[in-house]
Amino acid sequence: MKIKKYNIFYTDDDLDDKEIFKEIINELHPDFSIEFQSDGVELLNRLNEIDSKPDILFLDLNMPYSDGFQVLVQIRQQADKKNLPVVILSTSNDTDAISKARESGATLYICKPNSYAKLKNILAELLSHNWSNGLDSQHFEDFVYC
Repeated sequence: MKIKKYNIFYTDDDLDDKEIFKEIINELHPDFSIEFQSDGVELLNRLNEIDSKPDILFLDLNMPYSDGFQVLVQIRQQADKKNLPVVILSTSNDTDAISKARESGATLYICKPNSYAKLKNILAELLSHNWSNGLDSQHFEDFVYC
């Protein structure tokens, strides 16, 4: 099955994490487009100024100004973004954070692995799905990839 060319948003304040993410996506799918935001406020502003939403959004939890939980709640309150796939990509493997992300409307939760190869395998698996059908966490065996 041919994979659609995705438009990916990744919001994280860590420059190294963004660079690694970009490197992996470019290795897996060099034709995918990636747009980066450094914090939740920048993401929300960008989502409000564009006509078409991204196919999938990766969101860090620990960011300045507005954390990932606050951003996720605001995204889910907008009717046109209720079905936007939002994958939390966080260093936290805290069960309370994971539960809060699920309750706030996250599609999936990934604990940032300390292995490049492991992150690449996770992203390869996630990006092999047809996200344009508005997938939710029910389409996946697990909500959490840690």
